Amino acid sequence: MEKTDRRPQRESGPRETILHVLGKYGTVIGLGVLFLVFTLMKPHVFLTLTNMLNILNQIALVSIISGGLTCAMVMMEFDLSFGTLSCFAGCLAIGEAARFGTLGGVVLGILAGVAVGLVNGSVVFFLGVSAFIATIAMMSILTGLTYWYTGGATIFYGIPPAFLAIARGTIAGIPNLVVIMAIVLFLLWLLLSHTEIGRQMYAVGGNPVAAKFSGINIGKCKLVGFAICSTCAALTGILLTSRIGAGHPTGGEVFLLEAFTAVFLGAATIRVGQFHIMGTLIGSLLMGVLTNGLTILHVQYFYQHIITGVILIFAVSASGITRRITI
Repeated sequence: MEKTDRRPQRESGPRETILHVLGKYGTVIGLGVLFLVFTLMKPHVFLTLTNMLNILNQIALVSIISGGLTCAMVMMEFDLSFGTLSCFAGCLAIGEAARFGTLGGVVLGILAGVAVGLVNGSVVFFLGVSAFIATIAMMSILTGLTYWYTGGATIFYGIPPAFLAIARGTIAGIPNLVVIMAIVLFLLWLLLSHTEIGRQMYAVGGNPVAAKFSGINIGKCKLVGFAICSTCAALTGILLTSRIGAGHPTGGEVFLLEAFTAVFLGAATIRVGQFHIMGTLIGSLLMGVLTNGLTILHVQYFYQHIITGVILIFAVSASGITRRITI
């Protein structure tokens, strides 16, 4: 005799529908609310083409390094070395650009990123070291290498004009950083969403045991994920030194917290609970719009940190709370 499920089924009423939308699109709605508030308060300053490009230019570096981190996070792996790597790669690139030219400096910086990513992935997979420990160790190594290379001083001499033009130039009126950000994020989205290796990386993050028995090469996935993360970090460091015109031993460390914030904000929107490139971009935009708007309103710097922290906590927690209520 066939058994039937006699448990009462919850009907989807208006309240559940609203909560479902808030849980899935709360971050996007919050971004729209910020746009509306800042536009109403400073209509002739905030919602202008110049300021919109300025916001995109400001979030470009965070978005690139966050996009790379997303590729590691989809496999549920942490990388804590990417902030220090951006310092090392940026200093290496700007320093060697004076010797080998702009192209030579950039290539060396990118190769350093690829090498660090492959080492991280190898230590995690082949040696069985947790990603947390492995990347903290790499962070320490890179800190030492950066101070050794720079002598603890800022590099600001002998920089070719072409190197500075990488981040300071424009294409058809659009800042180079915005163009580079768009290209990098599009390629990462294409990789994770429309390639076999991208689907395998998601499978590894979802259930590594099942992925292994399905014939997925977990080692290859980990190497690719960590390599992409480190390459994006190196690129971000190079672009940062190009923009500020100097290589500072600690210049990229600020990206560590900002990148994780953008990635986790992205996991709380649209594809809730899953790391994805579109979500990471939305997370970066939310932080960028908030910072830009508060600056336009002349909110003091320390208040900006407090307000940003409160809003970020609310954005992530609200999504989780509404999902639990609707279950």
